[in-house]
Amino acid sequence: MKPVSLRETVINSVHSHSLSGRALSLAVSGGPDSMAMAHVLITNNHEVNAEIEILHFNHQIRGKEAKSDSDFVKNFFESLDVPTFVTKGNVRALSKKNKMSLEAAARTARYEFFATHICESKRNSVLTLGHNFDDQAETILMHTIRGSGLNGLRGMAEFSTQTIQGLGLKIFRPLLSVNRESVLKYCEDHNIPWKADSTNFSKKYTRNSIRLELIPFLKKYNPEISQSLVKLGSLATRDHDYIQSKIEEIWPSIATTSNGVIVLSISRLQQLDASLTWRILKKAATSIKGDDHNLTYNHIALMLDITKGSSGRSVNLPGKVITTKSYDNLLVFKSDSDFLAAPISNQPTLIATPGTTVTERWKILASFPGNCSSERSDLKKRLSTFLNKDLIREPLWVRSRNPGDAFQPSGMKNTKKLQDFMVDSKIPRIDRDSVPLILSNKGIAAVVGWRVAEWAVPSKGDHSLYIEFDSAKF
Repeated sequence: MKPVSLRETVINSVHSHSLSGRALSLAVSGGPDSMAMAHVLITNNHEVNAEIEILHFNHQIRGKEAKSDSDFVKNFFESLDVPTFVTKGNVRALSKKNKMSLEAAARTARYEFFATHICESKRNSVLTLGHNFDDQAETILMHTIRGSGLNGLRGMAEFSTQTIQGLGLKIFRPLLSVNRESVLKYCEDHNIPWKADSTNFSKKYTRNSIRLELIPFLKKYNPEISQSLVKLGSLATRDHDYIQSKIEEIWPSIATTSNGVIVLSISRLQQLDASLTWRILKKAATSIKGDDHNLTYNHIALMLDITKGSSGRSVNLPGKVITTKSYDNLLVFKSDSDFLAAPISNQPTLIATPGTTVTERWKILASFPGNCSSERSDLKKRLSTFLNKDLIREPLWVRSRNPGDAFQPSGMKNTKKLQDFMVDSKIPRIDRDSVPLILSNKGIAAVVGWRVAEWAVPSKGDHSLYIEFDSAKF
């Protein structure tokens, strides 16, 4: 069988991912891979029918050499009347500021430019990259060295979606099945100019060291080491995708999301196989963070650890993400999230009984629906309470808790600290300041939604005062 050419590989890949007719943003460094990729797509656009633009990022690591590469890319593609966008960033400063490697800082700055440009252009274009077969093998080996799980062993996907700084980015890599030798041959056959990056030969960078030293060494044991690594990636992808499908299947039974917080049921998590538990935790952290960048094995291990400890334990994750245990729930949220319910004002607000009282947060309805035993099932779903009808003879107020508050829960002869009652009732710590309290001259008549005071319990067989708090309209 005749081998498929580089040209056919790229065009077939475009069609297999239904990208014909789509806007494509080609990331071009000036090296042979990206130049060959761009050449195929531009010269064969009658088959691809794509709206093509060129993106180039100058990392400013190589000084004049990097500036020369930028000028080369800009001049070459503008001569072909292809829209070309070139920018630069101080990667060394970013590396120092964020205490990351120069490689990581370069990747971060580069992808932020790509994502921001594509978002601002509003073309919904697909970022198209020139990674080849050998890059794939190096990536899988690098992830293996770092102790990656299945996700890392998959390597790079031909088509994927990533989130960069909160921006969704569709990524297409049409050369992943083409080796470096074939890329260079294509450039030679078609007289395509390209620029060599001198830092590619510096062994101080991890990827370069793997390419220049480790892979040649491993070839002594397996001359086809690159093919074996890519095969490993394919097997890992198969297993990862199956497990991920199971995660999506069980996620709704374990997790709920509301106002910027993911709540995981710890008891249900503990019923799962360790592999699924681990991935559920990572999915929660990734969903809140927006991506999995800098989210490591150790971070997920810390999340797992606090599920086994006492309520109130917390751990900080990258991206201002916080995980905290609240009784049988694990809460995952951003530290600047506004998911916390706003506390009721500590200034008491007089409640109209009967009648309607409107505060900044609540619409409070007080009425006499009849005997408290007639409480309907739909009322049980609301934040409400039934009180002794005699309380209508004195003023009632609503406020949130204050330090030193005491409460006599129904069924108890003595009062106890409200703080202790809330702990014993397993009211989540983050909710305690937002629980409305109904007060009379005698004290706290009800911790709404939780318990009525012993002296405020409706008399059996008698009418009761029903008070409902409705925040849905506000």
